[in-house]
Amino acid sequence: MESKYFEDMKVGDIFTTQGRTITETDLVNYVGLAGLFDPLFINREFATKQSIFGKPIIPGPLTLVMSTGLETLTGFPRYVIAFLGMDQVRALKPVFINDTIHLDVEVVEKFETRRPDSGITVVKYNTRNQNGELVFTCLLTRMVAKRP
Repeated sequence: MESKYFEDMKVGDIFTTQGRTITETDLVNYVGLAGLFDPLFINREFATKQSIFGKPIIPGPLTLVMSTGLETLTGFPRYVIAFLGMDQVRALKPVFINDTIHLDVEVVEKFETRRPDSGITVVKYNTRNQNGELVFTCLLTRMVAKRP
């Protein structure tokens, strides 16, 4: 996908990223980096016998981070100047090791600012698993460059 400036984005635009399978290595690296040593993520015996999921799950923030990475791979957000906020963050279904996720990104709002070189966009992330089930959603607000 071609990178877009503020002027190129239209409310209602939707695009879908490629898929990415989340591996056990992804989970181990993230948990180690973030210090999330919760047995729900790292203890297979606990997760199998004592959790409602029956196996270790992927932390919701890791799903968000990987979704952001999928969007970045498209080249779409190349002209983002700043991350301004996140709203309506929801982990709707568990994500597991070996699930393949993809992201639908929808431009839901955009507006001008006093800055002549940038505007503000709000995009909705809808992350789905390999079965098409919605597993994670949020709104991201970002400052995006205008055409030079």
